Amino acid sequence: MKKVLIVDSNYENCIEAVREVFAQFPSNLRGKKVAVKVNAIKAGDPDKDAFTTNYNFVKAVISHLETLGPSSIVVGDSVGTESYGNSDDVFTRARLKEAAGPYYKNFNQNLELVELGRPLKRKVAVLKDILDADFYISLPKLKTHGLTLLSGGMKNNFGLLTGAQKSWYHYYSKTPEAFASIVTEMFRLRPPDLVVMDAVLAMEGYGPASPETRWVKKVIASDDAVALDTVAAKIVGFTVEEVPTLSQARDLSLGETFLENIEIIGEAPTIQEYHRPTPPELSYSYKAGVGSGRTSIEFYRVRVAMRPVFDPEKCQAGCTICVDNCLFKALSRDEGLPEINPALCMLCSGCKEICPYDAVQLLPDDTIVKELEIKEKDWM
Repeated sequence: MKKVLIVDSNYENCIEAVREVFAQFPSNLRGKKVAVKVNAIKAGDPDKDAFTTNYNFVKAVISHLETLGPSSIVVGDSVGTESYGNSDDVFTRARLKEAAGPYYKNFNQNLELVELGRPLKRKVAVLKDILDADFYISLPKLKTHGLTLLSGGMKNNFGLLTGAQKSWYHYYSKTPEAFASIVTEMFRLRPPDLVVMDAVLAMEGYGPASPETRWVKKVIASDDAVALDTVAAKIVGFTVEEVPTLSQARDLSLGETFLENIEIIGEAPTIQEYHRPTPPELSYSYKAGVGSGRTSIEFYRVRVAMRPVFDPEKCQAGCTICVDNCLFKALSRDEGLPEINPALCMLCSGCKEICPYDAVQLLPDDTIVKELEIKEKDWM
């Protein structure tokens, strides 16, 4: 029987909850490479917003990990829609870089190419530090979500995709079920060994970046992310059938989704007044607490059309860091600025993340925007 631990907690004493988590789910981490993935979609006020995993919570996890003797610890994430290519900035403003201290690493500078078969066949760049870790700890935030309804242990793995690849899947999935498939595939790629959810200050309403927050004052943990999400859904007030990622996890036997088969250690009452989103009609048109408050096909079209543009005043002559690290061979450089083959660019944003001179901007290519507008007529 799978276990899900729920501990009453706050940010002042969350180290006690973290110790209880590791006592309940003991692992021999001595001499092992440990990767810790937070949820860092965007930077807000780290003391008031529920956009990111709280920095106090992250600091408590790292503090305990240090006592377990791993050979290395790395902490990072791939940031979300409004922050592509700007991981350092998000981590700094969210105080996550401060919390991670010497263990912070920009995961977007170390990518690996993998091929996915569903929902659409495509080569993607993912976070190599997660794939290479001996032990992977996921630190999601308890959030509701305008598209997947719940964002938790499974959804945090969507962040293994870097940059605007996330928008690409939003744009081309077209339905919530298809989008849930890519979340499921990223979860299957490297399931976490341990999930410790920050449910102290949670998000409600139309996430993933809703301004609405709720004090739940819990830390939730499990070595089965699907079981954890099943219990989190119960707390928020959803059934497994209502959450597409969980219903797909049940169909694919990716973890435990039946509450009667989960040992819940602690209290997990349903919060009746939780502001729950209603299911969307389309993946690219749903309420979300980002931008105008509603995503749209235009919102994602612009991001899918983004390509790197190089600043002639900042780009250094002879530097080929971006070219050498492009997994998709979309960049080249002889004389002058680096050149891009737009058709080969797969939107990983790695060139911007890795440039030491801040010489790369990600801007929509007008030609690609127009091509997409023409193709969209066949969808409608």
